[in-house]
Amino acid sequence: MRRALAVMLAVFALGGVAAPAFAVTAQEIYRETRCPTCNTPLDVSNSPAAQAIKDFIQVRVAKGQSEDQILAALEGEFGREVLATPPKEGFDLVAWIVPILLVVAGLCAIPFVTRSWARRHHADAPAPEISPEDAARLEDELKNHPG
Repeated sequence: MRRALAVMLAVFALGGVAAPAFAVTAQEIYRETRCPTCNTPLDVSNSPAAQAIKDFIQVRVAKGQSEDQILAALEGEFGREVLATPPKEGFDLVAWIVPILLVVAGLCAIPFVTRSWARRHHADAPAPEISPEDAARLEDELKNHPG
């Protein structure tokens, strides 16, 4: 009897600890969605449309749906604009790839740009011509300099 009770307690304890780690919360979904009225994250919006979407999410979280299921239902009900980030598929994949390519291109361009700037700012400019009187006075000053 004790062994059965210990096993039941262990299963209950493990199930109680593991379940919250995998369960999706409404707050997590709120951060990943936007209000279609004011275009702010749902977790900070107080518009009537945002409240309707929050209610929609809470019902599905209570039913135990996964995050992907809830996001798909939101997209089907309210349109793609409700998602905070575009999906990583189809034409929307461009929104993910282009910034990465721009950053890589910018990093690759740094050596070329800095080399160009260095050449432009350190180019040997022709020395200005000085008069023979100034040249003689300079020579005289250099001879008489105490150092």
